[in-house]
Amino acid sequence: DSQGVDMEDDDLIELVSEQKSMSKSLDEYGAQKSTAITVAKRLAEFLGDAMLKDAGLACKYIIAQKPADAPVTERAIPVTIFDAEIAVKEHFLRKWLKDRSMSSDDMDVRGIIDWGYYRSRLDAAIQKIITIPTAV
Repeated sequence: DSQGVDMEDDDLIELVSEQKSMSKSLDEYGAQKSTAITVAKRLAEFLGDAMLKDAGLACKYIIAQKPADAPVTERAIPVTIFDAEIAVKEHFLRKWLKDRSMSSDDMDVRGIIDWGYYRSRLDAAIQKIITIPTAV
């Protein structure tokens, strides 16, 4: 489990990130919860509310390991935050991960990613590849 230690951050993010497009504007989703809705709200927090006006917003994100007891939908982090200025990145990561004690050293994407989540997703994909053909 190298957790991408030998990879560039951008390459690692490209491999593990997910992307969903919102077919409607955020207001039209009402009280629904999803990773895309969480990411859209977070994009608006640091890029401005204009992001939410139209349908078709592309939400590219990773799943973070914090907050530990939160559902996956609340642990979605927009990948664009990793390209933000350091102070902005640190502010929002502390807020979204609900960990004000995070140091600058803790802001590395490898320490934020929920590796267990991605491992289980990979296991499920492999399971489908193996079991579906044998059932046919």
